[in-house]
Amino acid sequence: MQATLLDGLRRPIEVGRNLRSALAGLLSQEFTFSSGHLTAILNGCLFAPSILTFWFVNGVIDFSTAIVIGSVASPAGLQIRLYAYLLLVPTFLLLRAGFHLAHPGHRKRVLSGTCPQTEYLSLDWFSVGILATGLPLALQDLGPWLGMNAVFLVGLFVFPRFLPPRLGMAEKFLAIAAGSALFLFANYGALLPVGPDPASVVGPVATLALTDATTASLLAAVNSVGVGPLLVAAFAVAMNHLLTRPELRDVPLLRHTLPRRDPDRVVVASAAFGTVFYLLVVAAATGELVFVP
Repeated sequence: MQATLLDGLRRPIEVGRNLRSALAGLLSQEFTFSSGHLTAILNGCLFAPSILTFWFVNGVIDFSTAIVIGSVASPAGLQIRLYAYLLLVPTFLLLRAGFHLAHPGHRKRVLSGTCPQTEYLSLDWFSVGILATGLPLALQDLGPWLGMNAVFLVGLFVFPRFLPPRLGMAEKFLAIAAGSALFLFANYGALLPVGPDPASVVGPVATLALTDATTASLLAAVNSVGVGPLLVAAFAVAMNHLLTRPELRDVPLLRHTLPRRDPDRVVVASAAFGTVFYLLVVAAATGELVFVP
């Protein structure tokens, strides 16, 4: 009878140990890199928690940038941009999941708990469609842009080649500060209660501007479904190569704000889809969708 009682106690203990071992094995599988269904979801295949950080940080940066450079024409435009950002990550995740699940090989791997390492879309470049569609408004005052980029070109890419590394790095910081100050002064110096008129100091840098007709034509082209995605994709590819150059990535603070260099096919697809997404949000908010400018 005592043996029977011991056997009765031993059985639940053994079952408990087996369950604990099985659970440990399951969790070990799920949280091993690129293996397990939870990992396939949380480790970047269908979703990644880091995207939420990107969502907030990139949203703050893009909104503030849009206001500073003047790529938002009105409060209504800013409101539409807000709607787009609220829908940005869910739409991106659905597209990425759709790509993986539509591909027969990837679908099989995802459903078996393994994350394919092939990347089709990048949220960095997907979000460019929201900012780039407003750039023609910012570029209407062309002089400050040309002046700032001329300073950047010489100060970041030309002069440092002829200087010792340490002095060259200091010169890069000076160029970034000087170019930014020139842009702000040329754009907003006239609003200061004291100080000289920007046109009298920097001349064409403050006065050169596109005509209203040219700006309207560029804005219509970028915000059309037929042409806009192509223009934004070309812009994104150019930025993908420019912003990832070693001359910029060597700058200690700047390197943390720059995107990584992605394959051009990923950049083109992401920027084009992001532009179409934004134009559809605008269409839903305004009832207008332009196919050809």
